[in-house]
Amino acid sequence: MPASIISLLDDDEKTRLFAKRKKIQCQSGQQLFTRGENAEHMYLVDKGKVSLFRLMPNGDEKLFKVFMSGELIAEMAMFMEPRTYPLSAKADQDTELSGFYYKDVLEVFTHSAQTSLKVMNYMTNHIHHLMNTVNILTQVNAQQRLVMKLAEIYRMQLKREGKVSLPVTKRLLATQLGMTPETLSRAIKKLKSDHYIEESGNHITLIDIPALCESVDLTPDIFNPLKVILQP
Repeated sequence: MPASIISLLDDDEKTRLFAKRKKIQCQSGQQLFTRGENAEHMYLVDKGKVSLFRLMPNGDEKLFKVFMSGELIAEMAMFMEPRTYPLSAKADQDTELSGFYYKDVLEVFTHSAQTSLKVMNYMTNHIHHLMNTVNILTQVNAQQRLVMKLAEIYRMQLKREGKVSLPVTKRLLATQLGMTPETLSRAIKKLKSDHYIEESGNHITLIDIPALCESVDLTPDIFNPLKVILQP
């Protein structure tokens, strides 16, 4: 699946979109938008880091995703009805962004039937991926979730060679897997103690993929780069 809807555009369309962007500077801790607020812009992270989160009833912030340089924030919100932000976002450090006003976004992405069809396909695939993620979180155990996530990251890497480079912190990874950090830590520790993986910082070496998958009752083909969608 393309990295963002911007990658769906041809050179002329990208030029028209970026000609209308607004450069934004955010200080560390500054709120970018709040859940429920009218979605007036989508944002491209030019430099820095932005967290997407939801404020829970007890006052805690539940972290959903961290956006780094080159990643696009709130692209789906531009096409929602009502057009509101489903989550809140804030800068984790001093950050530079490109803001794209929703009317400019719609003008570029709906000016031709071909581009509109690309957007529809992109959104459909994205929703399919989210639904599949929900199925994984509700139908498999913690060990299986971890191995399936390692397989997903592995398939997306340009260089594999039996290693997985975690693209996010373990705290965020635990949130993505519907676990507490403690549960994730125990799951990783077990795989290490059973000699299925080795760990060095954010890098995990897969010692024996078939044995690893067999230990959690999964098939090794989930690590196959040609396998696009995981099925529990």
